[in-house]
Amino acid sequence: MLLLQKRIPLLLFVFFLCCSQKVVSSTVFQDTVPQFNAEEFKASFQKMSPKDFAFFFRRECQQDSLKVSICLKHIENIMLQSEDLLTQFWGNYAIAHWYNDKLDFERSIIYADKLYEIAEELNSSDLKLTTFINKGNFYYDYGKYRESMESYLEAIQFAKEVKDLGRQLVISHNIALLKIDVGDYKGAVELLEGTLKIIEEQEPKRFKRLEVSIYIALAKSYMRLENYTKAEYYGNIGIELSDKYMDEDAKAYLYNYLGEIYLAQKKYQKTLQLLNKASNYANTIQTSSSQLTFINLNIAKTLYYQKKYNKSIAILEKIAVNQQQKKTNFFSLEDMYKYLGKSYKEIGDTEKSLLYFEKANEVYALNDKKQNQIGIEIIKEYDLQSLKTELNQAEQQTLKTKITLYISIFLALLIIVGLIYVYKRREKDNQQKFSAILQSLEEEKEKMILAQQEIAEKAQSTEILTKKETIKEAVLKEVEIIDETKARLLKKLENFETKELYLSKNSSLNEVAKKLKTNTSYLSKLVNAHKGKSFSAYITDLRINYAIRRLKEDKKFRSYTIDSIAREIGFNRSESFSKAFKNKTGLYPSYYIKNLDNQGIE
Repeated sequence: MLLLQKRIPLLLFVFFLCCSQKVVSSTVFQDTVPQFNAEEFKASFQKMSPKDFAFFFRRECQQDSLKVSICLKHIENIMLQSEDLLTQFWGNYAIAHWYNDKLDFERSIIYADKLYEIAEELNSSDLKLTTFINKGNFYYDYGKYRESMESYLEAIQFAKEVKDLGRQLVISHNIALLKIDVGDYKGAVELLEGTLKIIEEQEPKRFKRLEVSIYIALAKSYMRLENYTKAEYYGNIGIELSDKYMDEDAKAYLYNYLGEIYLAQKKYQKTLQLLNKASNYANTIQTSSSQLTFINLNIAKTLYYQKKYNKSIAILEKIAVNQQQKKTNFFSLEDMYKYLGKSYKEIGDTEKSLLYFEKANEVYALNDKKQNQIGIEIIKEYDLQSLKTELNQAEQQTLKTKITLYISIFLALLIIVGLIYVYKRREKDNQQKFSAILQSLEEEKEKMILAQQEIAEKAQSTEILTKKETIKEAVLKEVEIIDETKARLLKKLENFETKELYLSKNSSLNEVAKKLKTNTSYLSKLVNAHKGKSFSAYITDLRINYAIRRLKEDKKFRSYTIDSIAREIGFNRSESFSKAFKNKTGLYPSYYIKNLDNQGIE
């Protein structure tokens, strides 16, 4: 018995050791089995060309930590140190993709720049084409959409120069992804379906990975268009093709989008089933691990709608921390902060709710800026660099080359029309917002008059009742005092607004409470009850409404700088004023002023 007791700790240790080995074997990076021969593995590199090794490293080695370590040493000590420029090129190519898969986008761009230097030295259009396609992809993953578009436009030139139809189709697919991100979903669908048709007329097996990627993008586009039937149709075809072509990493994307389709239809149980499948693939396959952020975001949204707010917050906070550590940026950040704000609001944490809603507004402004950067300038640049050049060369082409050229021009026109559509639609939206502001000014005046009359009537009614009623009980007397105090304070608040005292920089809750001879707690509650907003939001709205009116009525005021206008109406910084103006009207003050001047409003 004593011997058994002594052996129990040892038996427990062996049991937990076995369990831990089982857990380790299921992680993303599998430990290589003991029979693995490192020397034979290294010797196999000699049988590969530098290009074959680079693709082998990306395709085969990402799942095994020991193989990764051996490959990285080979790249750094052999390939990057080689005197052969082509070996250097593919070494830099492999390491650039390694960092990109690790979400270290800054380093991936550094190595991509080295690729271009080597391709330039070799004077190889084919290698330059490879460089620009990959730079476009890296910038896209990095959230730098303008640089991504510029890289793709450069790539199109070299694809045509080397007569590579396959990579022209790849670039068209990638530009379609950009169109999705700027909201031109119909343009993306036209481009993707056109590209798919060309693939089907060629040899589909030649473009099998691209074909699967196009189905992924079509599922996403139709989902954004809220055509869930077609979105699910393309998503399911994508699953079938990924099985057929053994393209396992595509399934993380496809199951994520299928889950998002069911989320939009409020089928939450089915949503979580699909998203969990997507998560399993993303955790298992290194090349699709970057999709985890978006999968987890959709899981958090689903939990929010299931009213599991704390679970939703836990996932969203992890995404936020990861985003800050990796210094990544993507359009969905806006959703992440928005749902954090909504979740905290539901559990009663007003402070954190306001914090994350503010962050969501900041990301919205940043995303809006990014979308503007892909506007008219890029369209003009593309027109000059690609379309006109190809038209001038058309007469010198053979019939087969001309057909390829016409396909390229067709794709280019689709891109241009799509980008113009995005720009025009945004401009139209802004004009509608501007007109709505002007129309609301008159309506607001009427509302203010009615509100003032209502406050006056209430105050007068309170005074009459105070004079006529005889208070017999202490409780009734206290109620009357409270009502009388409230009426007096509302009157003071009315005078505060009428005299435009909110324009003073000293308009904090504490300062205004002193001016109105009351305490901060009572004033805050009164504003919340009668204005339906926090005190700071109340002051901000008064200032923005004043700015809207005065800018319309005072031409000289419009000539001030944004910073001067901000300080004139009580803001300490122009950025705070612009953000508040944008939140209130949907427009930046500079746009509002410009349109007032263009319409000749005095």
